[in-house]
Amino acid sequence: MKVAAVAGTNVVTCLPTTPIGEVAELILARNIGSVVVDPANPSKPVGIVGERDLLKAYVAGVDPSTPVREIMSKLIITVGADAHIGEALLLMKEANVRRLVVTKSGELYGVAALRDVVYNIPLLKILADHFSK
Repeated sequence: MKVAAVAGTNVVTCLPTTPIGEVAELILARNIGSVVVDPANPSKPVGIVGERDLLKAYVAGVDPSTPVREIMSKLIITVGADAHIGEALLLMKEANVRRLVVTKSGELYGVAALRDVVYNIPLLKILADHFSK
């Protein structure tokens, strides 16, 4: 199975100057797990902000007007859309991340989350659905 089969391609992006409060609202409104941070050039993301980053900022008392560049994960691990899903899982494990930025022909294609991978493997999906009730 290719990474493209599980990657979310409706990627939400923001600028590094976007306030973290706005990013949190985006994540809630769109029911997504992360926002890719780019400097007005979607093919060259500079960071990614996930739910965990926002939670850490909240617990630390970071002001919601703080630019997202202050809390974003700057370590961006990319994988090609045509790569095997096993390669993506190995990258996630090695880098200790739950999300990969997916590229195709050098352009931002999507985001592949560990959850996307697990929920798209039929047997694991059945088990995950069963135990999440």
